[in-house]
Amino acid sequence: VAVADYYAGPAQEGLGYGPVFRGLRAAWRSAGEVFAEVALPDGVDAAGFGLHPALLDAALHPIGLGGLVDAQGGAMLPFSFDGVEIHATGATLLRVRLSPVGGNAVSLSMADATGQPVASVDTLALRPVSAEALRAASVGQDSLYRVDWVPAVPTAGTRSPRTVAEWALDARDPYAVDVTDATHPVAATPVTDATDATHTAAPTHATDGAEAPELVIARVPRDLGVREAVDRTIALARLRLRDRNPGADAPLLVVTHGDDAAHAAVRGLVRSAQAEHPGRFLLLDTDDDTLPAERIAALVAPGEDHIRLRGGEVQVPRLARAGASDALRPPADGAWRLETAKTGSLDALRLAPAPEADAPLEPGQIRIAVRASGVNFRDVLIALGMYPGESAPWLGDEAAGVVLETGPGVTHLAPGDRVLGIVPRAFATRTVADARMVVRVPEAWSYETAASVPLVFLTAWMGLVELAGVRAGDAVLVHAGAGGVGMAAVQVARHLGAEVFATASEGKWGALRDLGLDEAHIASSRSLEFRERFLAATDGRGMDVILNALSGEYVDASLDLLPRGGRFIEMGRTDIRDPETIAADHTGVAYRAFDLIEAGAE
Repeated sequence: VAVADYYAGPAQEGLGYGPVFRGLRAAWRSAGEVFAEVALPDGVDAAGFGLHPALLDAALHPIGLGGLVDAQGGAMLPFSFDGVEIHATGATLLRVRLSPVGGNAVSLSMADATGQPVASVDTLALRPVSAEALRAASVGQDSLYRVDWVPAVPTAGTRSPRTVAEWALDARDPYAVDVTDATHPVAATPVTDATDATHTAAPTHATDGAEAPELVIARVPRDLGVREAVDRTIALARLRLRDRNPGADAPLLVVTHGDDAAHAAVRGLVRSAQAEHPGRFLLLDTDDDTLPAERIAALVAPGEDHIRLRGGEVQVPRLARAGASDALRPPADGAWRLETAKTGSLDALRLAPAPEADAPLEPGQIRIAVRASGVNFRDVLIALGMYPGESAPWLGDEAAGVVLETGPGVTHLAPGDRVLGIVPRAFATRTVADARMVVRVPEAWSYETAASVPLVFLTAWMGLVELAGVRAGDAVLVHAGAGGVGMAAVQVARHLGAEVFATASEGKWGALRDLGLDEAHIASSRSLEFRERFLAATDGRGMDVILNALSGEYVDASLDLLPRGGRFIEMGRTDIRDPETIAADHTGVAYRAFDLIEAGAE
């Protein structure tokens, strides 16, 4: 089959493939089957993937070449996979066999160039999509969906669970429970007395001869952190799936409460578990902390695995098209800014009038038309109501744009200048900034590039240069080196002539390699192994400077990397240590925690 012009056909139907996805190299038809060779372009790294997504996508492209499915006048797109197995990793080339299995579905067998199996799919179901729908989707017309919560419709003839057991999300390790016996027995409780079981100390099981529960309830406490809540929930879910006692098939109903961050994380976890184990897990989110077990049991409805209770009304999630009415709408006149009502949800974001943007300028101020704003993790925390202490009064702290007006005393800038810098209320059409906090944008830079620079590079420069005094030849460790400040710090330290070491999660090591670090100078930020790794790499000398963003035992391990003394610069906010204690415990180590704003405008 000629495939040289293959991708022109899908493009006419509204399917545009970028260069990485144009992997079809050759194809053949034989006895109702299609065979093909697909490959990744040169330079595309398949490491880190079970099967590179672009390569898998290319393996599906030949489906339309042999009449394997009925295209019905439109494009056929993958809908669901069944029976997927990965036999080998790292493939950059595949030999593919596609066979019809009926009902607009195919099976796939994928091997490498030597014929060794790479992956297989028992059934891939496809569904037709019209060219009109694809074209509409490509320009954003009616292509997005949102989740609407609608009142639940009572179902006649449904029966609530007769017996309910409550399991606590206990602090002790649920993995230690032997689910093959009943060493911690408790009988299932009739719903009329279910509240008596609320304080069960640990996951328990129905005893022999007792009536097995039809429903198991686990309430997520409000006082848990995100990590602890998720850890406890996943341990309980795994325990439930391994259970072989009577009533083990009864669904586990997890109860959460509103916009609490830990509870939101648990809901995401449970929804994933529901997808993997249909019918085994239910989810109730309620604004009533005192809801008795019998009331919870009465809310269980056939076919609904996620329900919400608000003001006594039972609601269920339904997909709805996201229309223009869902967009953030700017005010009709004048400047606007993005702000939040601080309710703990991104739904609270809104575009509000910004009268301060047009107020008369004071000495030293400039008015800027914003072209691009940098999004900082701080902004995410503020928008979600998770920022520690008193939340900052605005969103956005860095931007690039054009000077519209200068105030008294400003002589180094003029209207029309392109500038970047620390800009308050940066998510706005225009705003007012301190002229000392901005500089001109280099001519070759885009506004987007310029807006990404101020906070991360200023933080890195302050920590390494102003506070640590890094010099050529120093050994510098940058923790979280693949993060925003981390990548800036690696570049600054290398610019200064330092020998740079960095940690990052393994999936991000490629970013550190791109910055010029080799394997001997990279370690994981998820393991304490970096201590021994870097001590060995420096023949025991360790570091001269550490720029830290980790906490807990990772701080202690990092301090061990300063056996000759040195400067420990803390830019995190979650584990601040006492400098005098550090100096007493680690000879010659100067400890300094800092926040960029301490530098002052000058």
